[in-house]
Amino acid sequence: MRPGVFFTLGEEKTVNSTVYRDQILTGPFKKFWEELFGDVKEPIVMENNAPVYKKVCIPIRQELGMRCHQHSPNSLDLNPIENIWAHMKSRIVKEYDHITSINAMKEVVVNMWMEFEDGRWDHLIESMSE
Repeated sequence: MRPGVFFTLGEEKTVNSTVYRDQILTGPFKKFWEELFGDVKEPIVMENNAPVYKKVCIPIRQELGMRCHQHSPNSLDLNPIENIWAHMKSRIVKEYDHITSINAMKEVVVNMWMEFEDGRWDHLIESMSE
């Protein structure tokens, strides 16, 4: 598993499709994709239908040969990662609500992310219906 990535946001303070393309798709995700799936015929990327994944991101996915499976946002039954986010958010509220520093919170999030072992991911994926 790879560590998560934090966005660097400017004055706009939001993640739009250009920010997502520049900071994720053409950066760490592209490297991850090429290292792990370079020889896989047709790997599939799961994304929800959020606007951030559209527009300028589509040509990058095509260039990398990605096939995307789109589904509705926050679909716990269709995207196992939503269960991980819910677990992390719950722990942060219970155990780390005293943290006020962005850097300290980033450290907590990275540590929590790295706690998830492959078996936990496998279990979530296997829990999905065909």
